[in-house]
Amino acid sequence: MRILVVEDMGIAAEMAHTELAQAISCEPVVVADPVVALDHLRRERYDAVVADMLFQPHSDDFERRRRDRKVQLTDARLHLSGLALLQAATKAETPAVLWTSGEPNRRLHMMFAREQLRCRGMCPKDVKGKLATAVQAVVDGREYIDPLLRMHLPPRSAPTLRETFFSSRSRLSMWRAMAVGLHDHSRIGHAAGVKSGTVRRSVEEMRTKLVEFDPGCSRDGPPTPELVRYASQNWEFFLDDTVREIYP
Repeated sequence: MRILVVEDMGIAAEMAHTELAQAISCEPVVVADPVVALDHLRRERYDAVVADMLFQPHSDDFERRRRDRKVQLTDARLHLSGLALLQAATKAETPAVLWTSGEPNRRLHMMFAREQLRCRGMCPKDVKGKLATAVQAVVDGREYIDPLLRMHLPPRSAPTLRETFFSSRSRLSMWRAMAVGLHDHSRIGHAAGVKSGTVRRSVEEMRTKLVEFDPGCSRDGPPTPELVRYASQNWEFFLDDTVREIYP
């Protein structure tokens, strides 16, 4: 088997290569940059893909552009993540494993991978010996969601991402405006292409949906600061290029 491993941290990449090469009969091909990995997936055939979720150089590049006020919601590129690799693997009909940790800013990505990209393999980085098992499972057509990551996924009865964030294009644009760092209604409305009054009338219902989705969010006080806080903590998701492609 040829397995494409996309990981930008050297120690983690070496660990993945060693584990896969020793545990299963395969040829791991390790790539640090997701842009290069996407080119690999377009040009070559792999039996499986192991994808990290967030790549520090791309996140740092976005932060530099945001500090320099060079980020606009209409930009062709905002933030690239492992979701692009999972989407490319799906199009190529290549089994994929999301290899990530369970930090809070990765939860929405994991949910999106599950809901929208039908990702059937999720394996934690900080536990040795499970990656090869996950890869073999998806290659065999079986699901492998490690319990350490499953605990970050909501129960089936919980509201979905689609119901919470993607049911209205204008409100999704507001979430993205807040994720860029905008706070007041007029600037949020301008960036989202709606009137400030529309923002003012929408935020209470947006907070209600958010609390239903994530009970850890606060119901107290004015809604806008809580929405801004949540958007800022999850900017990698709201400004993700693959999410924007599927939900413009």
